[in-house]
Amino acid sequence: MLETLYQTVPGLKTALHTHPYLSGTERLATDLQRLLLALAPSGGAWLPGAIAGEIYTLAAGLELQDHFIPRLGSTGNAALWLGDAGERADIILSAHMDRPSFRVRDAASGELYPMCSIRVPGEAYRAGAKALRFMDGRLQVSARGNMLVENHNGQTVIHFETVKGELGWQDSVVMDAPPVLRDGLITGTGLDNCLGVITALGAAYALRALVGRRVLVVFTDLEEGIPDAYFGHGAARLAGLLPAPTYGVISVDAQTAGADGTPVIGGGACFGTVSGWSRGSIVPPNYIALGADLAGVLNTARPGSVQMNTGYLSRSDDMPLGRWTQVLGMIGAPMTAPHTVSESAALDDVQAAITWLALYVAAALALDPTVAQKYALEH
Repeated sequence: MLETLYQTVPGLKTALHTHPYLSGTERLATDLQRLLLALAPSGGAWLPGAIAGEIYTLAAGLELQDHFIPRLGSTGNAALWLGDAGERADIILSAHMDRPSFRVRDAASGELYPMCSIRVPGEAYRAGAKALRFMDGRLQVSARGNMLVENHNGQTVIHFETVKGELGWQDSVVMDAPPVLRDGLITGTGLDNCLGVITALGAAYALRALVGRRVLVVFTDLEEGIPDAYFGHGAARLAGLLPAPTYGVISVDAQTAGADGTPVIGGGACFGTVSGWSRGSIVPPNYIALGADLAGVLNTARPGSVQMNTGYLSRSDDMPLGRWTQVLGMIGAPMTAPHTVSESAALDDVQAAITWLALYVAAALALDPTVAQKYALEH
């Protein structure tokens, strides 16, 4: 199947073998750290001074600048297009660029309220934090300090303790920790979802010579949200702007390595087929078969490339997008401790996720008639 895919997508095999992110880990680590240091508050990730500008810079470094769309309508998302011209995409890849964020309830006391899921360990958690504000035409840091999350009789209470600058009522607050690279592991905050962003960028580089189909890579805002409320607003807005894709969407997000051992750090890319124990989205059986068979071929050629995520997979942009079109898969690198300053992932797994995403997209595009017929992909 691999040779078939290489024949259907011009330059794919060469691109994977000479990829600047796959030939070694230095370029990948440098670009990933740039993303981790970028400003990415939920609701403002697309603004001047925020992470969307860094994504463009990295895309330009991968010779994809002419494919970049800095503002996709009024969705608050950025995007890259690949392949044929046209309004309708055949497959959409969704990788959220925002990260867990908090708003100010009381600037005087520093009390915050969350715009995201709280996943910090223990009864109390202290982390570095920074407040972000739009000033003088761009997003900037207005204050630095620490965030204290405490559980008071079952109620979560969050405060920002200012060390430098001034907290304002209009600010968004995010965790802050310098990324650390050691022995192939990168640790910090923002891997959820800088891992997905760099995976999507890496796959786009491999698929840049695509012909015969159109792929849209969307870097969404507002994926993070309160889990018992609506979230994924940036992704949901695509349905009001674009015609539904021919085949469907793939959610590209980091996947949590679980205590049950599925998935694991160092086990390669993750392929998920159900999120939130069915409170999110499910992948159709034919695409599960396609993914399982292709992963089997890839793991035979290169052991440890792909692991099936049969454990709990958090909902992501697949949640709103699954009401609009089919979800063809959920792909990403495994990570630990999401929504903390101790998030960690292996660079080898990120490289595996880039390769896996590029190959799975190539297969799901149904460019080969035999593959299309075997897995009922025709439209």
